[in-house]
Amino acid sequence: MTQAQRTILIVVVAVSCIGCDQAAKTIAQQTLPANESVNLLGDVFHLQYSENYGAMLGIGSDLPPEIRFWLFIVCAGCALTAILAFVLTNGKLNIGGIFSLSLILGGGLSNLIDRVLRGGVVVDFMVVVLGSVRTAIFNLADLAILAGLLAFLLSSIPLLSRSARVTR
Repeated sequence: MTQAQRTILIVVVAVSCIGCDQAAKTIAQQTLPANESVNLLGDVFHLQYSENYGAMLGIGSDLPPEIRFWLFIVCAGCALTAILAFVLTNGKLNIGGIFSLSLILGGGLSNLIDRVLRGGVVVDFMVVVLGSVRTAIFNLADLAILAGLLAFLLSSIPLLSRSARVTR
């Protein structure tokens, strides 16, 4: 894959994630009733507007605003910059690795955009309930990050097995 193709793939995936997530958050913010849940698919899928000051599962939401700024905006921005540099420059990444890291980048950037534009808050609006199991409230950016992590692990398996064969 040429550098131009790599860059186009990264941009298309990341911008698609950001656009879809930001559009969904705007629709959720404008249409979901406050403090109510809209249940769909036989109560499996719930739409519920929420503002999250912390990380996943609200971790860190009780921290002082200055610490949240450094952790969730500055450190997250640095981590996303490192991911972008890695995916742009690592010639050993296969297309699956590039795609999966682009999903992580897009989801992370979308949540970072929320934090910067909404005073440190990330908009969440989805919950899945399967029997007695209920997920934390999340958004499309969180799904992109999770899908990217899983895809990266799966795309790395052939690399791991190939490198294990080489070292024997």
